[in-house]
Amino acid sequence: MSSTPEANDCLEIYESRVRLAIFVAMGIIMTAGALFMTGACIGVLFGFLGPPRSTVRELVGPVLASLIGIVGIIMSGSVAVQGAVRWSGSHRPVLFMTRDGFKDIRISADWIPWSAILSLKNYRGKGIVVDVDPDFLRTSLRLGPVTRFMRRANGLLGNRGLWIAAFPLNMSSRELLDVMTSLYRPAHRT
Repeated sequence: MSSTPEANDCLEIYESRVRLAIFVAMGIIMTAGALFMTGACIGVLFGFLGPPRSTVRELVGPVLASLIGIVGIIMSGSVAVQGAVRWSGSHRPVLFMTRDGFKDIRISADWIPWSAILSLKNYRGKGIVVDVDPDFLRTSLRLGPVTRFMRRANGLLGNRGLWIAAFPLNMSSRELLDVMTSLYRPAHRT
């Protein structure tokens, strides 16, 4: 497969500005909630909100909740910042598909050939889970740090594959799956 397909053979899919704005708003709300939770836990720990905690057993809950809040601030905040950068940046396609394969620049800058795809699944109408051949994934695909982290986290929960988020795109996940399946099937006919 060539690294640059012919322009007329390539389907380009853009992100919706409205959906990205909703995505950013949700990230901001979740970050604010995590900030509130962390602040409340710190207030409880230092005695600003009620009497100070005196035993280890009383400290466990607020400490764990504040750690969860800090993780929430980092994760939700990074989602909001990344979405805001994509929303305010130039309007460009993020998903490219040809007869030979596809590339989602949110996952990797590399093309993934259809022959390296083991399966495609619509996950609850929110996105497409693409099960990629492990050998191809290990040897030929350079994933970004966020994608690698999310793959590991999903693997711990028993989920395999790369996640293509359909929410911010200009098409539904069902339409996206139909297009991907129509391009995927010819590569897997024997």
